[in-house]
Amino acid sequence: MLLSTKVLIHDERPDAPEFLLEIVVNRGYKAGFAKNATEIIAMLLNDQYDVVLTNGGYRSFNPDHHPRLKASSVFIIGITDSHNQTQDIKADVYLPRPFLISELWRALETPFKLFEE
Repeated sequence: MLLSTKVLIHDERPDAPEFLLEIVVNRGYKAGFAKNATEIIAMLLNDQYDVVLTNGGYRSFNPDHHPRLKASSVFIIGITDSHNQTQDIKADVYLPRPFLISELWRALETPFKLFEE
């Protein structure tokens, strides 16, 4: 993990965002929180994030958002509620709920391992 790594968190489950934000910040990452898909795009355009950690529930996503999101250099970690759930957006890595915190750490370190190879 790089100390300057910034994680943008979005989760539609009411109990998850604060929990995810707290554990990510306690691990040493810088983090922000987006309330919806539109806010994700706005935050990515206004600030440099390295990772988006999201449950991928993009029912309100405007069709032009997906290409802009994937065109950015952000690494997307999709959180799913089951192993078989399909996603509205393609993530680089998926974490099926429930997941261990150690699995979250591995997912957050994945983009940096790819650059080392």
